[in-house]
Amino acid sequence: MQWTHIHVTPWDAAVLAFVVTAAASDLRWRKVPRWLTVTGFLCGLLYHAVYGGTLMSLVAAFLGFAAGLALFQLGAIGGGDVKLITALGAMLGFSHWVLAMEVAIFASAAIALAQAAIRGTLRQTVSNVGELAGWLFSRGVKRHPSIHVGNSATLRAPFAVAAALGTFAAIWGL
Repeated sequence: MQWTHIHVTPWDAAVLAFVVTAAASDLRWRKVPRWLTVTGFLCGLLYHAVYGGTLMSLVAAFLGFAAGLALFQLGAIGGGDVKLITALGAMLGFSHWVLAMEVAIFASAAIALAQAAIRGTLRQTVSNVGELAGWLFSRGVKRHPSIHVGNSATLRAPFAVAAALGTFAAIWGL
C-alpha cells in the first residue's frame, strides 16, 4: 500500500478526529463522552442532509442503535459504546459503517485476547466465553449474572479503540 494514493476529504478527517478522540477518552477514562457522540451524530446527519446519503446515514444509525442496545442489554458493551456506534452510523453512512463495524468486532476480540494474555488471564477469558455461550443457549438472550461490563472484575476492552481501527479501515478502503 502506498500512502501517497490515500485521499482523505475534510469530512473524512473530521470523522477520523472524532473517532480518535473517542478512543483516547475510552483509553484514559474508560468512557466515551455523551457530548462527543451526540455532536458526532448530529454532524453526521447534517453532513449527509447537505451532501447526500441521508437515508443510508439514518439506516446505519438506527441499526447501530438497535444492535448496540441489544449488546448493552446483554452486558457486552457500555452505554457510551452504544452512542458511539450510533454516531458512527450517522457519520459514515451504511456501507462504510458496516465495514467499520466488521473490522471493529475482530479488532475488539484481538484487543481483549491481547489484554488477557498480558494479564495472565487468557485461560479464564476463554472459559468465560464458553460459559457465556452455554448461558445464552440454555437461558436465552439474557445478561449473565457475573460476566458483563458492569462487573469491575471482568476484563473490559476499550471498544472505541477497535471502532477507530474499523473507521480507519473503512475510510481508507482497506
